[in-house]
Amino acid sequence: MPDPSRLHADDDLYAHAMAAHQAGRHQDAVRLLWQASQQGHVAAMSLLGAQLLSGRGAAPDPPAGMRLIQQAAEGGGDYACALAATIAASGVQGPADWPHALDFLQRSAELGYAVAQAQLRLLAGPRGAAGGAGAELRRSVDLAAWRAPPEAQVILEDPSIRMARGFASVPVCDWIISRARDRLAPAQLFDTAALRPVIKDTRSNSAAPFDLVYLDLVILLLRERLAAAVGVAMPALEAPQVFHYAVGQTFAPHYDFLEPDVPGHAASIAQSGQRVATLLVYLNEAYEGGETDFPLLGARWRGRTGDALMFANTDAGGEPDRRMFHAGLPPTSGEKWLFSQWVRGAPGAQWGRVESPDR
Repeated sequence: MPDPSRLHADDDLYAHAMAAHQAGRHQDAVRLLWQASQQGHVAAMSLLGAQLLSGRGAAPDPPAGMRLIQQAAEGGGDYACALAATIAASGVQGPADWPHALDFLQRSAELGYAVAQAQLRLLAGPRGAAGGAGAELRRSVDLAAWRAPPEAQVILEDPSIRMARGFASVPVCDWIISRARDRLAPAQLFDTAALRPVIKDTRSNSAAPFDLVYLDLVILLLRERLAAAVGVAMPALEAPQVFHYAVGQTFAPHYDFLEPDVPGHAASIAQSGQRVATLLVYLNEAYEGGETDFPLLGARWRGRTGDALMFANTDAGGEPDRRMFHAGLPPTSGEKWLFSQWVRGAPGAQWGRVESPDR
């Protein structure tokens, strides 16, 4: 979300909208933001567009949100340009358009948006670490290298478990942690009786979900690499999450597949397919304990920073594989960070490679 403290707070409508939000009068705030947006107020369009996309602070209306973000970007909004980059690369409006996305990101960086500048440096790799102007960094982004997953080690053939060392760089892992840290909240589980996510005592860790507003080009390219690693198209990936475990926090043994006999799960399977695989990227290693444990297999693993663990949740016939009972064990010192990506789709996902188009 844009920072309200730095976005034209001297404008009367915008200032009144911010005051209404702070007072909890969100409907009034949205009305005022709409009025300011109609007068071409870039900050109001940026904030309202993000709220309509995320459903935070306003009733969700993604098409209207995208239109406002586009208008704000055309008006020179630095945050809006960065979010327009995410929209272009995410594929929510059609095929992902990475050249257009990078153009938006470069524009945002040139307008002074620090988050865009940091993304561009990361995407440019060694050239970014050495510095350089926006256009130079933009030309240094190697999309093919970003998308190419490293070779994976077979840990178990049946059930399918793989480990890819060095899947993400340390700077990328640090970036993802920084994007998640301030948004952590108690992790939730789906309640089969209430048919909604709730907090339960079987899970004490924290989580930060990444919807469209909080995604960025660094995370989107990591997701493209993950999709290539398991040989699926991007629409098969659910919205990712970052998990955080402090000392003693745990996620009790559970399954990641969806139960076909549970109404809420069954509806999700019918709409999007079964959750066939789980991908975990270890974002740090400065902790003790904290392994990913498979008690029915008599095995547990933990990766180094940037390593990725992939395991199938269904068997070759697409049925839930009940051997894949697993837990996040508690760290005994330090803190543990994980990037979690669930995969929907056809049965039998394996670690492989696919070609990714430029657009």
